[in-house]
Amino acid sequence: MCPRCRQNAPIVYRGVNAFCTACGAPRSVLASTSVNLSGQPSKVGGQVTRVFGWITLIFGTLLAAGTFAACSAIVGAGAAAPFVIAVPLALISWALSYFLLKGGKSLEKSGEDRQKATRTQAVFALANTRGGMVTPADLGMAIGISASEADDVLTVMAKESPDHVSIEVDDNGTIYYRFAAAHWGAIASNPANWERPRAPMAPNAAPSRARSAPAGPPVRVAEQPAAVRVDPRDPIDDEYGPEPDAAQRQAR
Repeated sequence: MCPRCRQNAPIVYRGVNAFCTACGAPRSVLASTSVNLSGQPSKVGGQVTRVFGWITLIFGTLLAAGTFAACSAIVGAGAAAPFVIAVPLALISWALSYFLLKGGKSLEKSGEDRQKATRTQAVFALANTRGGMVTPADLGMAIGISASEADDVLTVMAKESPDHVSIEVDDNGTIYYRFAAAHWGAIASNPANWERPRAPMAPNAAPSRARSAPAGPPVRVAEQPAAVRVDPRDPIDDEYGPEPDAAQRQAR
């Protein structure tokens, strides 16, 4: 998962550096599956296996034919020895070439499926960061392919999943591919990329920063004693109070 966009996006190699296919942020090498290399070993291995299969078929057939001709020249055309030697040799070469060609085709197909799955993952991750709208130019730049090839990838996805991928054209003639599921997935997975619509504010109203408190029982606040105002004209008593006058001393 990319630490920046929080998308489970594959990486793309540009030179020796790796980048996220969703947001373009630098990623560590071998951090995820690469769209450049995904499926390539299987495709190359399948092609090599199919080449060996054709070589085995051609040379096996020629070897069986040459053996049959040589044996026929030695023992005669009506003898059984040329058939006993040449026919098993031809059958072995044909069977071996069949399995090589079939295995190579299966291996190459698995590589193509792997590459397609990785590109599909990259497309949905890119759509999550673009609000569900992807253009062929954006996809080509993100995964390192041409715009025409990216358009083919998006067209195949639109044909295979018409309920999830739709094609739209804006007023300027630019083709967009809308991913409805990716649009809502972007809000759920990365809310920072989205801003909810806000209510219109009055022209002269200041923005309020107060937050509404949760509902609950009223809290009673202790009353503070009222401050006593002191007249500066009043005499200031010392620690033991003012000295009593003669009348007060007589009363005591």
